[in-house]
Amino acid sequence: MGKSRLISEFCDALAYSRWRITYGPCREFGGRPYGPILDALSKLDPSAAQLTHTESKRQYFDEIVERFAEIASRKALVVVIEDLHWADAATLDLLAYLGLKLQRMRVFVLASFRPDALHPEHPAAAGIEKVARSAQASRIDLPPLEGSELKKFIDEALSGVELSPEKRRAIALAGEGNPFFTEELLKNAVQGVADRRRSGSAGSVPQSVRATLVERLRPFESDDRRILTQAAVIGRTFSLELLASVAGDEPSRVISTLRRARDFQLIEELEPSVFRFRHGLTREAISGDFLRTELRPLHRRIALTLEGASGNERSIAALAYHSWAAGDDERCTRYNDLAGDAARHVHAHEDAIALYERALEPKSVDALARGTILEKVANLRLVTSTREESEAAYRAAADAFQAGGNFEREAGCRVRAAMTAYTIALSDTTAPLEQMLARLDAGERLARARLHLGIAWITAALRFPSRAQAHLAQVDLRTLTVATDVRVRYHHVAAIVATGLGDANGLRREHAAWLDAAREHGAGAVAGVYYNGAKYFATFGLHEEARESINEALRIAREVRNRHAEECAYATAALCYVLSGDLQAARAALESVPTTADNRVNITFATAAGTAVGTYLGDENLIETWFDGFEETMVAAPEIECGYGFAEVMVRRKRRKDAEAFLHRVLPDCELVRGEVLAMLAIARYGAPGDRARAREYLVRASQTGDSLERPALALFDAICECDGQPERAQRLARAAAEDFRRFRTPLLEAAALEVAGDVESALSLYRRCGAAYDVRRLEGDGSNLAQPLGASSDTTKLAVLSDREREIAVLAARGQSNLEIAGSLSISHKTVEKHLGSAYQKLGVSSRRALRSYVENR
Repeated sequence: MGKSRLISEFCDALAYSRWRITYGPCREFGGRPYGPILDALSKLDPSAAQLTHTESKRQYFDEIVERFAEIASRKALVVVIEDLHWADAATLDLLAYLGLKLQRMRVFVLASFRPDALHPEHPAAAGIEKVARSAQASRIDLPPLEGSELKKFIDEALSGVELSPEKRRAIALAGEGNPFFTEELLKNAVQGVADRRRSGSAGSVPQSVRATLVERLRPFESDDRRILTQAAVIGRTFSLELLASVAGDEPSRVISTLRRARDFQLIEELEPSVFRFRHGLTREAISGDFLRTELRPLHRRIALTLEGASGNERSIAALAYHSWAAGDDERCTRYNDLAGDAARHVHAHEDAIALYERALEPKSVDALARGTILEKVANLRLVTSTREESEAAYRAAADAFQAGGNFEREAGCRVRAAMTAYTIALSDTTAPLEQMLARLDAGERLARARLHLGIAWITAALRFPSRAQAHLAQVDLRTLTVATDVRVRYHHVAAIVATGLGDANGLRREHAAWLDAAREHGAGAVAGVYYNGAKYFATFGLHEEARESINEALRIAREVRNRHAEECAYATAALCYVLSGDLQAARAALESVPTTADNRVNITFATAAGTAVGTYLGDENLIETWFDGFEETMVAAPEIECGYGFAEVMVRRKRRKDAEAFLHRVLPDCELVRGEVLAMLAIARYGAPGDRARAREYLVRASQTGDSLERPALALFDAICECDGQPERAQRLARAAAEDFRRFRTPLLEAAALEVAGDVESALSLYRRCGAAYDVRRLEGDGSNLAQPLGASSDTTKLAVLSDREREIAVLAARGQSNLEIAGSLSISHKTVEKHLGSAYQKLGVSSRRALRSYVENR
């Protein structure tokens, strides 16, 4: 898979080297003996076309080998022979002989072949095996692309062309990792977008792929083709008995066709009497010449046969497909719903969604059944992080339940839609809940409780704790004993409200009740209570309770092997450890949060913590991972947790205006902000005057309720803002802040306050204790930085504003290396080099490699 592309890329990488490259393709038809090798030789030495007559085959081979050796004595050679599965026996003999002589020659022979073309009857099979046995030969098998490789392949093949996530996923599944098939499917889909029309299903086979696959049917007789076509209609996997029944033939007749198809690598035998097409597109190409209407009778016959079968023969997934293809509405909905459930239970989420959507196609589906299936789709969309589609599905389910008169289920779906809309930053997300409350009868206690709790959760998350508290008060407490999910939501929101209002004892009380309610929902819910609660505890400087909660969350997540809960716990832990001054623990926690995680909250927390830890440690690798890797994402949808770290990095890179703009966007419009003192202090240092005023007002409000970090943060905020105007007052405020931060055991904040107060030695001692190497170096310098606001940089060279990777690439470019050579030496993509080099040009204020070289050489 991808052999031609791999060879092409390999040869392109040698384009500027001293190697000479020559090609000799094998031809399926009309090839002459030794043709590929002679073609390759004649490209190097045109006179080789007139080789002298020899007395024996051995002498003839020796003459060819000598010609290669003579050319290679002057310049090393790469000889590419493609498509050996089409080679004649003579060519394979010569290749095997050449292989024996390579040890003393500067010649590298690179030959490709397609293993699935070498069925036992193939004349080249024995010859290729002989070549492979040579002592000088080694073999590279190219498996299908998968995981990050496949994602990268699709990204680069699209080259910036927009294609929906669903279409991309469907193409990835249909192509099964085959680069040629995948690329052709992408071209087909992109062409459909360009033509402004629906391009067909992602699995529809482009003509180029169809021609390649159908060509493999040419050796089969018409009756064999008929049987294979019927097998293709049944599905990718089929049984001998079912195929024989549908084809109307004896199993003995069918088995001979299947044996031949297996020899030609079209199908494979999975177990006795069970077969499968080797590639899904092969099946589609074979059956694709028929109209759906033409195949409906056959699909109906298959469905009825399956429905009457027993045991393993009665496949729900097959029944679902053939009932749908037959146009049988009642069976289509019933069996696709069941098949979707089965796929969901084994976590095949995308397959389940496709089956549920197929179940909804008939117009005859009643409202309650439609709502139930749509709710399943919405839940799975949430799991797969396609939140816009999830929100739309919840709304559609709610509408269906409303039409069916089930207000409780309608309320549940409207709340889930509103909460999902909040996470994707849609506006006015509580309006549909308020509207439903207005039309609901007072007797619908459970539905009304769900709606009030939904509004309370959203308003609490938007930092309006008083509004959330008002809606909590309207929840009928009798509903807490009726539905455990309502009880969990009630105490969760109450814990958020207690935190927002600065009530530490209330937080402890509600957290305990929340934990008790969650135990009825399983380990995942309990782990969620622990890692969410940890951040709330950290807000009050309750570090032992926060750490204990993190450890409990991790223990439970590992016990039940819940990777999502484990990642959530680590991401939250990193933030909590930064606040408690344990930078090494924060760094260790970040190593367990993948940068590819789909959960936005996890990525936000990890990005905030990773960037902050990187700035404290002066660790450019962490900054490159969490700032450079996510700057574009976070700038597009900023979160206040990232305010401190992002502003620090921007300022250190001489991007003060960018820092100011970012801080303006992260500061929310709300009642008050609690638990984000690092971001608030960043606004004091780098924010615009208007944002400083807003941030200070939030700190004032938070300081008026409860005993939390906002109180000393307000004092340090004022000290920072008054450093130049009233230095003595600033020092008094900073000293008071330091004492309070010491009480809350937040050493990094205490050190910042001591520094502003002028006690540099004490600040240094705390920075050393926390391992904040950047700040230690800054304060141990010549003293020139001490008059500047904390976090400002006085780098003496512009190269210091570059990230480690940008600096590395800039130096290589200044030395004359091309982008392609840099990519090769650093094992990164060509596009990555372009991105970092462009960023370096912008930061350094240069526009050419010559200017870059001059800049680097003078420093």
